[in-house]
Amino acid sequence: MKIYRDSSNRNRQLCWGLILFFVGLHLLYINTPFVNLEWVYRQGSQYFITQEQWSVELYFSSQATTLTYSYLSSIAVRLFGDTYLSYRLFALIGGTLLLALLARHNNPWLILLVGLNPLIWIYSGRAYSELLSVGVMLLAFETRGSCILRGVWGGLAATVKYHAIVVNGVYWGLQWLRRTMQEKQWVWRDANLQAAAISLFGLVVFLLFYRYQTNIWIAPEKFQVVHGSIQFDNWLNNFYSYGFYLSGMFFLTIPAHLQNIQWRWHAVALSISIPLAISNQNLGEIDFGSFDQLLSNEIILIIKVAGFWNFLLCCKQFWQDKESRIMLLTILIYITMFSFAKPVQRYLIFVIPFWAILVCSHIRLHRLFWWGFVISLCGLNGFASLYQVSNAQASADIARWSVQNNLYIDAGVIHSHVGEYSHQDAKSELIVRLTPKANEKILFQKAVKVLGHTIRNYIVVQKHQY
Repeated sequence: MKIYRDSSNRNRQLCWGLILFFVGLHLLYINTPFVNLEWVYRQGSQYFITQEQWSVELYFSSQATTLTYSYLSSIAVRLFGDTYLSYRLFALIGGTLLLALLARHNNPWLILLVGLNPLIWIYSGRAYSELLSVGVMLLAFETRGSCILRGVWGGLAATVKYHAIVVNGVYWGLQWLRRTMQEKQWVWRDANLQAAAISLFGLVVFLLFYRYQTNIWIAPEKFQVVHGSIQFDNWLNNFYSYGFYLSGMFFLTIPAHLQNIQWRWHAVALSISIPLAISNQNLGEIDFGSFDQLLSNEIILIIKVAGFWNFLLCCKQFWQDKESRIMLLTILIYITMFSFAKPVQRYLIFVIPFWAILVCSHIRLHRLFWWGFVISLCGLNGFASLYQVSNAQASADIARWSVQNNLYIDAGVIHSHVGEYSHQDAKSELIVRLTPKANEKILFQKAVKVLGHTIRNYIVVQKHQY
């Protein structure tokens, strides 16, 4: 697939300069307090360090992901101590590996598209397993020559997060099918088929070992979803959610569509997107994170309409190129499969690099639009990063206050940030709220601020006794 690029040394140096710059920025806040269930990965890591069973039980009560990431983090804890950085290090390594592999395309715009993508940016500096899995998964795609090595990398990526095996399997399977159709016979010694088989075999071996060690098959029972009958309405709703969210993060393609695509196609795309947007519901975690409280329902509706309209037109553009079809089909099949279950925004991390490659392969815009897009992403990521740091710090300050005053409190709205710390008590008369109820006594509060502007307040109150 041809990506618009300049093979000069200047571009190569610029790609690596951007990667180093991104890593440096993440290091500035990588050792700040936890946010959004990061503390769960710490519990998994503590199990490998202390061998205390309650740590792993607490992990599995909140997390369906394998213990692989926590095991790697436990190594970092032994090297660097029990710091926030230790639990986030491998996510940053995964994000850096992802960009380093994309740097082979020698296109700085591709590095910017992926590196500044809101999901990639946020998760590169946080303790989440998805980015490590994606980085290793892309290593499997970019490895040349040995199908065994490709398969090994693909299997390892899946042991961190199972989603990687879907992308690997679908992409390599489609490549094998294309060759089979071209040669009009089954080609069993195809390198793609062999890599897929090795990946799957490696994952099965891991699952058996994982079952032996943890007595868990694939995921804890409470997270195993059994589909008695597939509801088409829910699937369509979730597919729409993934579509508008993915393409909405690449809104720079909109000017190209307005300039190059006939208006009848716009009308068709809008006639599909508008009614689905009106009926769309968030049936999982397809939200806008720290921006949710800043966006009105009307703005969110516009984002949904424009996002899915953009998604449909992008699919039309990408399908016209035969070299792009397998990558596009891989993305569509991946989204289709995960639309049958609870939709989660971070699952799109596994296809964002490939969508970015397709964009760079087909969308030509004046540099003014590119720079406008990059500046917009810098603003969005800057706000999101500052908000998360402030949000985490406020939560940690409240937990620290309760310990210093020997007060056991129900963490309430900050529980996802501080977890099961020493003075957490779900039955306590003291609870953390965003808004106190009538006659509740305020004992302590911390503001979440971005550039001096208060976004929210966490308030410790004493529950009113009736």
